Amino acid sequence: MKHLINSYFEWHFKDRYYYLLISILLFLVLPPFTISFWFGKFLIYLLLSFVIITCVLILFDHSKYSTYGIGLLIVSLIITWFTLSPIFSNNVTAESARGLLLLVLFSTTAIKVVQSIFRLKKINARVLAASVGAYLLLGLAGAMLFGLINLFYPGSFNYDFQYGSGYDMMYYSFVTLSTLGYGDITPQTTQGQAAAILVSITGQLYLAILMAMLVGKFLKDSDW
Repeated sequence: MKHLINSYFEWHFKDRYYYLLISILLFLVLPPFTISFWFGKFLIYLLLSFVIITCVLILFDHSKYSTYGIGLLIVSLIITWFTLSPIFSNNVTAESARGLLLLVLFSTTAIKVVQSIFRLKKINARVLAASVGAYLLLGLAGAMLFGLINLFYPGSFNYDFQYGSGYDMMYYSFVTLSTLGYGDITPQTTQGQAAAILVSITGQLYLAILMAMLVGKFLKDSDW
């Protein structure tokens, strides 16, 4: 029985990068089309919970610190769902705690994924899923960073970010990460500018380092 359970979890651990990619894509794509329905906000928090679960699964897979991972998962989910309550939905402390926790979670998970990509010897679908997933995690981390900047330094952006405008933050984060720079949202304070610089540089460095890693692995596999 124990062997079957271990085999089950081993099989799921191997596919954790697919779960990460799928959960983030659903979190990015579905909310704009469901927010007008009565279950829209609930669905957003549910999809965010899936992202949190996959992040913790990646961070603490087969680790002696798995107990801490379970604790982190519970705390993350509790804080996230607390902000759905009308009591905490407009609470700066609760929003700040959630933003800081998710910023750390997404950032550390992205680092862990990149480390895993570096250790993998061959380029396959799992490596590609991990690469895209890590990039999307950087975008989510950037959204959390911009949200925190806006909370602690109001007026940091020429856009009226309101509570619950998380998708606007994600939009601005990915536009900055990819250096598209549409210009509809721009930083207005030193803190906002510093955050924008950090996110844009991170995005460019990630793509450059990732391409170098993947090309190196490809050349090694092809014996050039």
